[in-house]
Amino acid sequence: MAETLVRFTEAITGRDGRQYVASARGIRGSDGLWHGWIEFSDGTTSMRTTQESEQPNRDDLMYWAQGLTYVYLEGALERATRPIAPVASVPLAGIPRSVEPNARPVAVLDPFAVFRQGEEILRQQLLALSRDQLNAVIEQYGLGAPVPAVPRGVVGYADAVDALILRIRAAFTAGVSFRPSDNEFR
Repeated sequence: MAETLVRFTEAITGRDGRQYVASARGIRGSDGLWHGWIEFSDGTTSMRTTQESEQPNRDDLMYWAQGLTYVYLEGALERATRPIAPVASVPLAGIPRSVEPNARPVAVLDPFAVFRQGEEILRQQLLALSRDQLNAVIEQYGLGAPVPAVPRGVVGYADAVDALILRIRAAFTAGVSFRPSDNEFR
């Protein structure tokens, strides 16, 4: 059964001007992994995103949920208000990575903008992403090879994030300006 991990107190304003209360929710899937998503309610209607995070255990999913920022929640509200398929058609027990099998995820954060806020903030944000979300950031910003589809271990995933941060730091040191690839939007 799905559970509420974190209920956020600051309301998120949607494009429609309505105020929404966000909750990070999660469930243990049949694959043994914990899947997280975000639900929004304006008091009369509710909507949710598809899977936002996949973690090996509940504690790691709770860590992800507690690290969500207001900016991340704003983006999640955008994703929830523009669903690919009706939310009711998505079973909670098997929250998909993507409703459309050929749809590629779009980067949920700009790693260079977050890096300007501090390397540790970037590390926390990247570690909170699912593998698919991290690979979308890597692909969209041309940051090297994707993280392979292997069982997610803390050391291997953290190593991939560290390598990504090294590439971003090197780009800043060299004064290289990265722009997201337009290939995702064509």
